[in-house]
Amino acid sequence: MVWHEIVKYSPQKYNRNGVYTADEWTSRDDIGKYFDGKLFTLEEYLNIEKHYINVVHSIMKATNSKYLSIQYLEADKEYIINKIKCSKFYSIDSELLQSIQLLEENRRVYITRITDLVRLSLREYIYVVLSNKEHKIQIKFGYDYYLNIACSLNYETLNYIVRNEGLYLDPR
Repeated sequence: MVWHEIVKYSPQKYNRNGVYTADEWTSRDDIGKYFDGKLFTLEEYLNIEKHYINVVHSIMKATNSKYLSIQYLEADKEYIINKIKCSKFYSIDSELLQSIQLLEENRRVYITRITDLVRLSLREYIYVVLSNKEHKIQIKFGYDYYLNIACSLNYETLNYIVRNEGLYLDPR
């Protein structure tokens, strides 16, 4: 399987060396800061986060994956609980507390619960690699809001799913 990079960053804003040149947010921690003179808001963040979640759901459906297994996990449950409780975004993060119990390597997480793992990862509470070997799918999240995916879908299908959510596949 070939790894693909899914990002919110427009391909037109990369230079010839593959470096992104626009002034743009890269983390939820950037909420409240200005980028190119525009305030980055919680609503804007949640909208982009929703697109990433939709991509994961769509890829799972397209590959007939009812679940993803936690293949690799970097998470300290107590630390995460305390970090969420102290978060300035507690009003939206508190709902993630119920999913802390899912954080165990090799656990199967069904599509109905995968949203919280994606949020925990995008919000930088955990680092996780998710996979379903039977359906040939592997997902991991990187810093700066990168989603890396290897799956059995052909490039055209994967690109359609990603573009449908306003994101970009392999933009460099």
